[in-house]
Amino acid sequence: MSQPHVRIVRKNRRPVWVVVGIAAVAAVILGIVFLPRLLGGGPAGASAASVDSAGQTPQSGGTLTYLDAEVIASASIQNGTWQSTALTHNITDRLVFANPDTGELEPWLAESWDISEDGLEYVFRIRDGVTFSNGQELDAGAVQRNIEFQAFGNPDLGVVPNTTYPIVDTVTSDETERTVTVRLVEPFSPYIKILSNWASSLVADETLALSAEELQQATNVIGTGPFVVESEVYGEEIVLVRRDDYAWAPAGSENQGAAYLEKIIWIPVLEDSTRLGSLRAGEGDLIRYVQPSEEDALAADGFQVLGLQGTGQTNTWILKQQIPALRDVRVRQAISAAIDRDQIIDDLYTDNWTTASSLVTEDAFGFTDQSDKLEFDRDRADALLDEAGWTERDAEGYRVKDGERLHIKTVIDVFDATSAPLFQLIAWQLQQVGIELELTEVDYANVSTAYADPEVGVLRTGWPQADPWVTIRNAFDTEKTNTLALPETDEVLNDLLNRQTTVDGDERAEILAELQDYLIDNAYAFPILTDTQVFALQPHVRGFEWTPEARPVFHNTWIAED
Repeated sequence: MSQPHVRIVRKNRRPVWVVVGIAAVAAVILGIVFLPRLLGGGPAGASAASVDSAGQTPQSGGTLTYLDAEVIASASIQNGTWQSTALTHNITDRLVFANPDTGELEPWLAESWDISEDGLEYVFRIRDGVTFSNGQELDAGAVQRNIEFQAFGNPDLGVVPNTTYPIVDTVTSDETERTVTVRLVEPFSPYIKILSNWASSLVADETLALSAEELQQATNVIGTGPFVVESEVYGEEIVLVRRDDYAWAPAGSENQGAAYLEKIIWIPVLEDSTRLGSLRAGEGDLIRYVQPSEEDALAADGFQVLGLQGTGQTNTWILKQQIPALRDVRVRQAISAAIDRDQIIDDLYTDNWTTASSLVTEDAFGFTDQSDKLEFDRDRADALLDEAGWTERDAEGYRVKDGERLHIKTVIDVFDATSAPLFQLIAWQLQQVGIELELTEVDYANVSTAYADPEVGVLRTGWPQADPWVTIRNAFDTEKTNTLALPETDEVLNDLLNRQTTVDGDERAEILAELQDYLIDNAYAFPILTDTQVFALQPHVRGFEWTPEARPVFHNTWIAED
């Protein structure tokens, strides 16, 4: 294969910090199995959701230095990026625990719950003896106020509701019975699962009283979790210290008391080479994001290399119909057919990565295999473009129609360390059928502005989520966000998107199968690969665990002495 010749535009304007509100959490119906996949073998003894330390006695104390690849721009529990939600998982707890080993939804701060036959009423019994890190008791009233905060937000303080939440009618509590009753306006089958995820984390009244701006500060998030934010130097370092009185881990946790680690130093290191060099120099104990080319060398040198595929959306490209050429289904279908996903994996990735077979991962509820519709077929792509009237070519070989080149603009994903070569290879593949894909490179500070550019025709999406269908509904519904930029309402799409959350079991699965067919047949969006979170750990790190969505959790992590 010759070197890709593609156009890359770099935009490094003066940073204008904005809150990136990515609703990266959704839900699945109760009892559905969702397991993070450990790929590439992993270290000996690694289980579904932890680095095994069987036969070893955990050692208490010590400091773990975690070098992440991205800055935590906002610590708000409702709106955040992947890295901020990982932080949330370590400083807060939730009513429901999603067990990453079994896939079951288990009681946690809610000892139990009952759901009415019509699916409109939920009664939660709240665990006794739990406190927030500021000393406030977690009683039924505190849970009620948290659910109201999630459902309704706080307009006076600029706080918006949790976009993955159902439409709530009323919330009441009974302190004597330690119960909280939630009444919904309409059935919402993913609700229990939503309560297990980061956006439904419980926080103290002191946090609930803050403005949207104040909620972005990590030191202001007061939870019941095993760690507390001791300090934050924005963009440079967050220091977590353990709660010595923590005693309400999920029932299946081997450690029912305080965390083993005394302290975690959480540092964003954006440059791949610097992050890797720091690990090799012993300046970091754990890093996230390792370039595929570095994985084997790290493993050969004794580091633990983990490739974790979490439940959720796959690495999906959406085609925005604000670009006139993309309103033609034949052009959209041609783009999908021109992309050789196998070549992408073979040329750029390792065994820790796989091609995607649908818009969601295989362990997500409702997944149907769409791989036969995603096969690489350059001849079909050429035929579709010819049929759509793009028959002429300019001097550079790009297709032309009515004097206009078939030119599409995209933004290289800043939230994926492997995205630059991925986008460049896809641009080369599209060039082979006469499509010019312009790649725009931006930094974290300007990504929201770049995504909102009305000239952008293709965007990458996809986040680890327990039930991605709620987020897909919010994004694709033409009456909501309309991320697809459809020029007019698509009643069929909207019906499928919204009906699937009101039913459960086989009925929901049937709707989701129809939804996947509809989105991919119309080439509204199509998957490329299944995202992998690649972590590299020092040999002395033990008990490292992760959520079903592959977010790191440190309650059981410990440092082995040399």
